[in-house]
Amino acid sequence: MTDPHLTAPAALHTGNRLALALAREEMMQDYHRWETDPATVVGFGARWPVPWEVFQTRFRNGHTTTHYQLFEVITADGGTPVGTTSLNVDQSVNSAEFTLVIAPEQRGRGYATEATALTLDWAFRIASLSTVWLEVLAPHSAAVHAYLKAGFRTAGRLRNAALWHGERVDKLLLDCVPDDLAKSDFAQGFDLAQGFAENFTENVTEKR
Repeated sequence: MTDPHLTAPAALHTGNRLALALAREEMMQDYHRWETDPATVVGFGARWPVPWEVFQTRFRNGHTTTHYQLFEVITADGGTPVGTTSLNVDQSVNSAEFTLVIAPEQRGRGYATEATALTLDWAFRIASLSTVWLEVLAPHSAAVHAYLKAGFRTAGRLRNAALWHGERVDKLLLDCVPDDLAKSDFAQGFDLAQGFAENFTENVTEKR
């Protein structure tokens, strides 16, 4: 479990209930626990969890680079860690692959949609990316629903390309461009641009 004595990270981009913050080395064990949860392993279509040594090396060598950014997702009120999102950038085509992990104890609260939308907003507004995409297993209906609500659109389907609880299933390819995000169900209920502007103004004021 997350150490309650850890200092809450500074919010970079704040939404209704959640905010994005930089990933922290002191949270590595929690990130690893979230990623190796059996439901997460199945959701990614993997067979085995990533060993701690491998995860630790991967995090320290590349959680923030010119082509990869890992965000910690926290509650806007209190800074409680609830998950992570990441953008893995292909600079040759100005696009990025998106991934999301919600902490097991934080699931079922509707966090996935907002965490996804906030990361997409950062990708387009701050990182100036043209497209963000992801792969998700077709039976993973909760994830698919969250991604579509946040702004992703169905771009393709690979038939029988993955395993889900012992069965061959389809893998969906979803993508999002800036106009998709602006028209998304989430954006209709929250002004992402205004939310970012208010957060930016607060940060600048605090630094003066």
